[in-house]
Amino acid sequence: MSTETIITAATSERISSFVDNVVSQKIDTFAESLGIPDKSLPIPKGKDFEEYLSRTYEKYSIINTLVFHNSQRQLKEIYVAQTLVNDNDYYDTTKIDKLPVDLIKKYKKILITDTAGMGKSTIMKRMFIDLIDSGMEDIGIPIYIELNRLKKDRAILLEIQEELNSLSREFNKELLLKLIQTGGFIFFMDGYDEISLADRTEVTQGIQAFISKAGTKNYYFLTSRPEGNLPSFGDFQSFSIQRLTKEEAYELLEKYDLSKNKVVSRNLIELLKSGEYDSIDEYLVNPLLVSLLFTAYDYNRSIPFEKHRFYGLVFDAFFEKHDSSKPLKSRDKHSGLNYDAFYRVLRYVGYDCLVKTGVQFNQETILDCIRKAKEFCGNLVFSEYDFLKDLITTVPLFCHEGTDYKWVHKSLLEYFAASFIYCDAKQNQDKILSAIYNSSHFVKYINMLDIYFDIDYKGFSKNITLPLCESYLRFYSSHFIDVNISRNLIDERLAFLFMGKFAFMLKNDDITEAKDYHAFGDLGFSNHDIEGWGFGEIEDAKDTKDTNEISDITMFAYVASSFDDSILMFLFRKVPLLFTKSRKEDSSKVYSLFRESNFEPNRAYLIDEKTGCEDNESYDGINQMIIPNRHYHLNYEACKIEVERIKNEIDYSDVIVLLSSI
Repeated sequence: MSTETIITAATSERISSFVDNVVSQKIDTFAESLGIPDKSLPIPKGKDFEEYLSRTYEKYSIINTLVFHNSQRQLKEIYVAQTLVNDNDYYDTTKIDKLPVDLIKKYKKILITDTAGMGKSTIMKRMFIDLIDSGMEDIGIPIYIELNRLKKDRAILLEIQEELNSLSREFNKELLLKLIQTGGFIFFMDGYDEISLADRTEVTQGIQAFISKAGTKNYYFLTSRPEGNLPSFGDFQSFSIQRLTKEEAYELLEKYDLSKNKVVSRNLIELLKSGEYDSIDEYLVNPLLVSLLFTAYDYNRSIPFEKHRFYGLVFDAFFEKHDSSKPLKSRDKHSGLNYDAFYRVLRYVGYDCLVKTGVQFNQETILDCIRKAKEFCGNLVFSEYDFLKDLITTVPLFCHEGTDYKWVHKSLLEYFAASFIYCDAKQNQDKILSAIYNSSHFVKYINMLDIYFDIDYKGFSKNITLPLCESYLRFYSSHFIDVNISRNLIDERLAFLFMGKFAFMLKNDDITEAKDYHAFGDLGFSNHDIEGWGFGEIEDAKDTKDTNEISDITMFAYVASSFDDSILMFLFRKVPLLFTKSRKEDSSKVYSLFRESNFEPNRAYLIDEKTGCEDNESYDGINQMIIPNRHYHLNYEACKIEVERIKNEIDYSDVIVLLSSI
């Protein structure tokens, strides 16, 4: 009996019961409210939802994994429960070993953001199937939406409609929306970052409009890598995924191991515990990298230290389809290409997909991408159809669902794209990296650059680190003030001002619920400039003197970014020596400053390098107000040293030395 049959047999009764008790009753009630007989109502019926839930449950209960060469495993067999952490409250955590009912009822709209490979989609699928398994009738009807399927001409309601359509009839979209507006639905919206950039604005507006029209009686989950457009979903409570502990990573390795007595995972875990490989501990916090580690070790019984080595060994294992219990033997490829040729084509395909094609596409689109790669490589002779067939079967880096083709994981195309820039771009390397640095969509390339950093540190330094440091040094020089204030405090202030513009306001009435954006109009800010509020009401007011005089004052800090913060966040991880960690916010000092100042309530003030110049204490008070918005800032002296180092590296060339012996 196949995996699919087992799943369907085990769940059909629960799904049927769920539809009878929840869906059909909702539709009957809805039909009565419209005065239309149920059978004549052009919306999904119980049998339509039953077909949809059965099909979708089966689809997401089975997971294609890199570890098993894209073979299918039940999600429950390899799932290790991960923990969501509230981005605004570190102590607000929820372990996702089932659908978090209390969490979704508390917030209603939840945004899950994190970097590549942290398991966002896996968590969504686990919650979806748990809702069915547990028969959570009080939560609602689950609808799973893969956001990369949305386009300018394919709105979210159309996607829902087509997912629910039976083969024999069409539904009325307007009535379907009215049904949704009655409440009792939970939407799992997965992969916002995979929406095509060309369609991103229109699709985002469409999602927002749908959520607004759907009313307040539904629940929503939304996942994404960190993206610049996410502030559009400011009414969602934002959560990140807690990094795996070593124990959880070891548990995951054991689940991946199909060998008898778990020999492979046991040996690998023993090596990891030996202390010899402590330098790769950072990879053990990420589920995807844990899977790549297992694949690499299972292939050649070695542990690679650099991230790109993980991906390289995974490609090696997929190309060879190596079974460690058998002699190493390459499997014939439909395209007839050897390892080097196949890798060359795949590098171009990865780059093209990263820059413009995307993660998911139809057959025509991916064949066109392969055709362009063939032209770029020049001397290779093969069929585009055969190469695509290899990507699905003999080198299974793609999966095929219906008419769609998709990379098994987005990080794979980013690895091949990074390899293309380094191996194939030649004289265009600097131009490409520089264009990425200056791109308004820099965040799209962060994971690729993370891999590229290890492949070509010099190229990364020249085109990413150097221009950022030089930009900061220019900013610092043009804004530095020579006053009787601590140099450290001035350095700190300028570093934060480089990150963005800051403003604050004092107001005598409570604006914690309805923030008064108009107060900042005189400073040149419009509503769409607002990135966030860094301060709420001063909580320790009751502990200060003159409480009666100032107890009703509420202060907010407003941030309008003047620099792409994603670059700084990324560089902080890769080159931490360029940064200084920010001090812990001292709210009493900040409060005391404003209590004793001449600042007028109901006024907004722009923070600049001169604000609070009276003395160190007042100047520091302003700094403390800004600090909570950032956990780190650029270090001026460190940036100067790094600029000099990189320029010396660029100027130095050993070509003369190499040529002198010829």
